[in-house]
Amino acid sequence: MTDEFQINRNQSWMHSKRFWVVYIVALVGAKALITVLSPDFEYDWLFITVFHAIITFFGFHWQKGIPFFPTNQGKYSRLTLWEQIDRGQQYTPTRKFFTIIPIVLFMITLHSNGYKGFPFYINAIASFVIVLSKMPRMDRVRLFGINKY
Repeated sequence: MTDEFQINRNQSWMHSKRFWVVYIVALVGAKALITVLSPDFEYDWLFITVFHAIITFFGFHWQKGIPFFPTNQGKYSRLTLWEQIDRGQQYTPTRKFFTIIPIVLFMITLHSNGYKGFPFYINAIASFVIVLSKMPRMDRVRLFGINKY
């Protein structure tokens, strides 16, 4: 089988519009769960934004290879999940979706918690790091050699 006909099952599910809806519903569901469990917690969107940034950073930009489908014979072993999406092609709908989500979460958190103080800085740093790591100039870049192998 040639390379062009092989499907990377590690990232093929991300292209589904149904998954995108489930992803958004999960974020809103997390907000609803926090509201139900702790109605007086005023930093719920900040918590979701930071938690989302941490999870997606390690899931998309740190973990390399294909952890669940070892049939690729090492083809993707040096690529992160983000680098595997759409075979590394930039500005595809899937990559745009996963870039827009942290930006929207950043804006919702700004509206919810304001533009001043410690929560703003936490929100800005978490959002900046996760959006910066998705930029085309950062594709296959390992800062200071960290996570190179």
